Amino acid sequence: MLNCLLITHMLAYAPPEPADLYATICNQFASSRRGYFKESIGQGSNENTIMYNWGLGVVLSAENALAELDPTRIPSLKKTVAMAETYWNPTGPVAGFDVNPGPPYPNDRYYDDNAWMVMAFVETYELTKDPHHLKLAEDSLKHCLSGLDDKLGGGIYWKETEKSSKNTCSNGPTAAACLALYKHKKDPKLLQTAEEIYAWTKKTLQDPESKLYWDNINLNGKIDKTTWSYNSALMLRSARELAIHTGNVEYKTDFAELQSASIKKWLKPNGIIDDEVQFAHLLFENLDPNAFDYKKSIDTLIASKDKNGLFGKRWGSPAGETSQMIHQASAVRAIAIAKLWSKK
Repeated sequence: MLNCLLITHMLAYAPPEPADLYATICNQFASSRRGYFKESIGQGSNENTIMYNWGLGVVLSAENALAELDPTRIPSLKKTVAMAETYWNPTGPVAGFDVNPGPPYPNDRYYDDNAWMVMAFVETYELTKDPHHLKLAEDSLKHCLSGLDDKLGGGIYWKETEKSSKNTCSNGPTAAACLALYKHKKDPKLLQTAEEIYAWTKKTLQDPESKLYWDNINLNGKIDKTTWSYNSALMLRSARELAIHTGNVEYKTDFAELQSASIKKWLKPNGIIDDEVQFAHLLFENLDPNAFDYKKSIDTLIASKDKNGLFGKRWGSPAGETSQMIHQASAVRAIAIAKLWSKK
């Protein structure tokens, strides 16, 4: 359950209760629209802006981790699922989660947003055993895969209404989403699709020297060589899961090479993961926890919490004059994952 694989012989670790941290955050981000969160608070924030779908996927993943730590939270998790369903835009060409709830819907759907929802709902299903939650994951994956075509030899676009680039952030998560569903559906097509997406992304967007993943390629073939930790993180997750489900040692090699490169790039000696926390928490949870001092990394994150219980934009940085819910949920997810690791 969750991403707690490859864990052996770890000492107990007791960070602050993530549920308490989350409650403090939720009180500050509660929207006047009952049941929803504000996108941001503080200087320059619009009190009426509801949290975007990307943040929602992180919130749901944080609530999943909290509910695994404490199953009495499952009713609260189900309320979040019900709220999330209001983001579901049923219109064609392929229904999917929109950037904000409706109706009316903004008709602004992203393939990567939907991939995060697939993985989150699979986790929810693992906790609730409610087939409806698995169905939500399946339906969202259909939207992700509708962004796949043969231009540039394959790959998934980033945005439904603006098919101008194919991004690692939509391909890595969709491969991982296929594998998350494969664990429960055992549909060989899901495994095949994951392998095909993984292979295209590795061939097209992996830096052959550093082994890290670039951001995107546009339809003219120009590559944006920016590296974000979450792009490599989801390819790490996909490589690990493909190794498990196929037995192919090539994927184990890919995982080892990419993990080493990611630690070298982003992990600092003081434990800080040197990236924005909504990216860095995904690298944190997809590394083998035996490969780095995860307790030190969590300590640097917790130490950055301000007097209001809020976290900053970057891992280990103080909160600024404006705070976003996505950063708070990302920090809670990481802290909860660390606590789950310590219990294994």
